[in-house]
Formats: sequence, C-alpha cells, structure tokens
Amino acid sequence: MCGIAGLWCVDYPVADAAVRCMTQAIRHRGPDDEGIESLGDGHVWFGHRRLSIVDLSALGHQPMRSADGGSWIVYNGEVYNFAEIRRDLELRGHRFRSQSDTEVILAAWVEWGPAAVERFRGMFAFALWDERRRELHLCRDRFGVKPLFFVRTRGLIAFASEIKALHAAGLVGTDVDPQALAEYVQYGYVTAPRTLYAAVRALNPGSILSFGTDLAPRERSYWSVTRLYDEAATSDTQRELAALPPEALLDRVEDSLQQAFAYRMIADVPVGLFLSGGIDSSLVAGVLAHRSNLRLRTFTIGYGGSDFDETAYAREVARQLGAEHTEFIVSPAEMLGLVDRVVDIADEPIGDSSLLPTLMVSQLAVRSVKVALSADGADELFGGYARYPVVRSYVGRLGSPRRTLQWLAAETLERVPGSWVARAYATVRGPDARFAAIGDKLRKFVRMSRTRTPFDAYEAAVSEWDGAARAALGVGSRDAGGDARRYFDAVGASDPRARFMHFDTGRYLPGDLLTKVDRASMAASLEAREPFLDHEMAQLATALPMRWKVNPRGNKYVLRRLLDRHFSPGLFDRSKHGFSAPVAEWLRGPLREALCDELSATAV
Repeated sequence: MCGIAGLWCVDYPVADAAVRCMTQAIRHRGPDDEGIESLGDGHVWFGHRRLSIVDLSALGHQPMRSADGGSWIVYNGEVYNFAEIRRDLELRGHRFRSQSDTEVILAAWVEWGPAAVERFRGMFAFALWDERRRELHLCRDRFGVKPLFFVRTRGLIAFASEIKALHAAGLVGTDVDPQALAEYVQYGYVTAPRTLYAAVRALNPGSILSFGTDLAPRERSYWSVTRLYDEAATSDTQRELAALPPEALLDRVEDSLQQAFAYRMIADVPVGLFLSGGIDSSLVAGVLAHRSNLRLRTFTIGYGGSDFDETAYAREVARQLGAEHTEFIVSPAEMLGLVDRVVDIADEPIGDSSLLPTLMVSQLAVRSVKVALSADGADELFGGYARYPVVRSYVGRLGSPRRTLQWLAAETLERVPGSWVARAYATVRGPDARFAAIGDKLRKFVRMSRTRTPFDAYEAAVSEWDGAARAALGVGSRDAGGDARRYFDAVGASDPRARFMHFDTGRYLPGDLLTKVDRASMAASLEAREPFLDHEMAQLATALPMRWKVNPRGNKYVLRRLLDRHFSPGLFDRSKHGFSAPVAEWLRGPLREALCDELSATAV
C-alpha cells in the first residue's frame, strides 16, 4: 500500500517541485520510502511514497522501470495472485529481479497490454507511462478499493491517490461541483467520477483511462458491478448452485471464501484483523483460524455501555479462536480529540460517523501489525442490510390496499418518539435487546411509505435528507441528471432485492465505505485489505439463490450457516449494528457543552 502522484505537461518540460509537493502531502500513505523520476524528456514526473508490504528490499523501490526499458509505473495496492502470473510470464521468457508484485504488473502489461489487468486479483490503482507511444494510462481496481484522482487542464494532466496532493500542487481551486454537492447532501457520499471539487475527477472503478499527446481521455471499462449482477451472464452458475444440496452449497461457498481470505494474508510483514464481533469479521477470523490454521491478531474498539458497543462479542469470538486480541474502550473526549483531524484526513466531506472509530482502530492495530483485514462488502454481496426485506415487502404492496395501511402506520409512527419505539422493541424481544439508531431508521421508513415506485422507495431508505430538506439547504434539484435512477434501472433483476444490492455495491460501497476505510487506515500508515471484495468470490455470491442471502431466519443466511461450523450456537443471534460510533448519544450527553460552544454566535 502506497501513495502515488504525477503529472504530464505536454507543451514544455517542468521542474520537480510540483510532484515533490504532491508526494510530501501524502507521506502518511508511505512513510518507508520515497521515489521521484523524470520521464518523457522532463515533461512527465512520477512520484511515489512506499509502505513496504511485499519484498521489503530496495528492489521494490518505485517508480519502477520495465525490463525492456519502455514503461514506468507508480502503483498503490496489492495484486494477490502475482505469484501465479509471474510463473506464467516466466514461461513466456520474462525474468525478474525482485519478489514484488509491482515488477509483475509491469511485465504483464508489456506482455498483454491493458488486457493484463483482467488477470489481476486484488486492490490497486496505478499510473503507467509508455515511453515509446507517449501514452499515460491510469487504472483502478474493480470495486474501487484504492482511490485515484486526476485533474486535466489545457496541456496538463495530474493524478494522485488523494485530493490533498493535487491541492499541494495548486491544481484544484475552490469551485464546487453543484451536482456532487446535491448527491452528498442526499446520500452522504459522492460517486465517481465526480468529487465535490469541480476541477477534480475520480477514476471509475474497473476502468483504464488513457491519454495521448492531445490529452484527450479514452476510457475502457474492463469490469463492472452491473455485469456482476447480470442474471443472464450468471445463469449457468445460478443453475449449478440451485441444484446443490445444502451442505454441498455451503462447502462451495466456504471454499471460495477461504481462498479469497487466504490471498489477503499474503505479506512480508505482520497481518491482523479488525474484529467487530459481528457476522462478517467473525467469519473471516473463523475461516482463517480453522481452514488456514492461523493464529490471528485481532483488534477492536468499543464505547462502554452504548447500544453500539460490541466488544463483549468480539472478545468471545477471539477467545473461541485462540486469537491474540487487543481492545480499546473509547471515551467521548478521546473521540473529540480526533475531530480536528477529520477534515485533513477525508479531503472532502464523508457523511459517515464511523470514519472516527475506523481511524482509532487503525491507530490501535498499527502498533502491532502493518496490514489489517477489514470486512466491508459482505452486506452488499450477501444481503446483510435490514432494509432489503423491508423495502422489498413495501414494493410488493405498491398498488394494493395494504400500502394504504402501511402509509397510515408510518404517519402514526412519525409522531411517536424513537425512545418509545425502542422500549417497545425491548419489551417484545427481551430486556437485553437493543436497536441502535432507531430514530434514523424510523425516519427513513416513514419517507419510504410515501413513495410510489421501487426506485423511489429504495432511494428513500438510503437517503439522509428528503427533497424538502435539500431544497431548504439550497443544494439543487433532486438527483440532478438522474444518475442514481439510471444506475438502479441498469439491472433488470426479477427480484428487487438484487437491484438493491447492485445499487449499494456499485455506489454506496465505493462512495462511502471504501473511501472511509482507505482514508482512515492510511492516515495511520496501515494497509487495510477487504477479503470479501474478491471478484471471483463475488461472482459466486451474486449467483446464489436469494433464499441463501435474505431469509426469514436472518439476513446473510449463508454466512450465518457457515458461522455455525466455526462458533458455538447463538453467538450471533442479535440485531445488526454496523461499525458506528454513538455520536448522537455523545452530543446529547457528555459532548453537549462542547457542541453548544462550537455552534454559539461567539464562536470564531
């Protein structure tokens, strides 16, 4: 994991000052080494900050030149199957100096050209300069785990892992993209290719963007989430899985997961695991401990007696696996002490309060390891969100009298305090039952009950603000350009829940979750890996019969069944909380005075 930056000025050679400013701005992404190279007769500069993970020797230094001398690369990420690709290349006559995946990527590009990326299994963002053709290629991994931003002006193209590097070179400006702002206010995140800065664009996941001397962009999509959810393309796998008896299907899924998880353990430095105590991270830990025979290092943070605290569950998971476990209980004051860092870390606003706990658990883990596995993507691929069955049920009632009854119930609930609903939930489910953020969920349920189409219903369930609130804030019209609706309609799945998962996998996952994890972990100089975001495993997940994902016996049903193989019964029979901080509780309680001081008329 590293930080990359560079620029190409077509009209005249430039000095190294700009790229040095860029690499210094992202030093946290790679504190182990720095490299800067002048290419293209001084018209092109590549810069790199290295976090040494694979091949710790100087032979892994970047920017790196290909063996034939015709290409240069700066690269951020990991190609986990590089050893297999290397063996194939050696059979074709290639020879290697290092043990790094960087050198393999370069040789693969020389051998197969841009089609090489289709062989890569991992997370990556890289820039490649083709000296002979005078071409610059920018490439990003399939799910968008690794970021890559660029600015294109007359006669110049610049790129970097973070927007702050482009700021440091004086290439960004202060103009805001109004459509990106509207999207942010509605959803809490912005999707590629937009950013909140009008001048800056994000490279689309699963794409290669190429520039010749005219700097005209030529984009090639080599993979997309939409194709992943194409029922026709996965029909053979769907039929195969549907024909398997339950235990054989579970074997098939666990084998695929084990391979994906094991790939993410490849490193020449210590590797740990973020452990929340929930289904996803616990399954990663259980499969690795039992199938790969590893003694794990696990890390978790908690919040005392809050509804969001799951440290007891994480501790029990670690105990059952014999893991070396480290936990830390966060106080409101400690969390407040990190708030000032958020703006610098995030580059642009991220409407996800879990950025702070992700930063804290990264700071905790980096004391012992250099790589940590996260578990994002399981909810999207295996149907983990509670809203999936709720919205599907509502969509099924559209046009029926039952929708009117639900509308009346929602209008009544809107007038009931969330605390009353929480107490009623505890009365029905038991005194220990807790429903985190119930007020927010009720607000979205009421908004959904006023809609008339499947897209509007799902949009209501995932939006932070309704149209009236956005208009009051003056952030523009609803979904300007209809991008979200077009993305939702791009999959014609027979089951609306597949459309919901496609929407979240292609938009929410890279726009919010992966952005948050990348910024928070790299701010701590820690490499975070996503074991569920393996494209081959994802193909199997999306082809699973829906009853194995969203089921009356629990969402992510197939993962729950697999957990039964690795843990004692009943450990995961509880509501999903998500990895969030109790921000609302703190602002109403111990941080109330600090909030009032910050918002007072006398605050500067």
